[in-house]
Amino acid sequence: MISDASAQDGWSGRTGLVHQAVLQDRPDLSPYQVYACGAPIVVESAQRDYLLAGLSVDDFFADAFTSQADQAGLATPAA
Repeated sequence: MISDASAQDGWSGRTGLVHQAVLQDRPDLSPYQVYACGAPIVVESAQRDYLLAGLSVDDFFADAFTSQADQAGLATPAA
């Protein structure tokens, strides 16, 4: 899985966000537990979408990777 491939890459696999691929494969997450990690926006997006797909809040575990800029409030917000 790659988030963004160009034609020159020759990539023939899936593209997009990993958590969206999970939802394509498993649209009902109620019987699962999830551990997510990555940048804060990645973890937040996964949690939001997974809860909408039936995952219990008690079954979502995560580590958000933050930089010193994130911790100081200096990171540029995502558009």
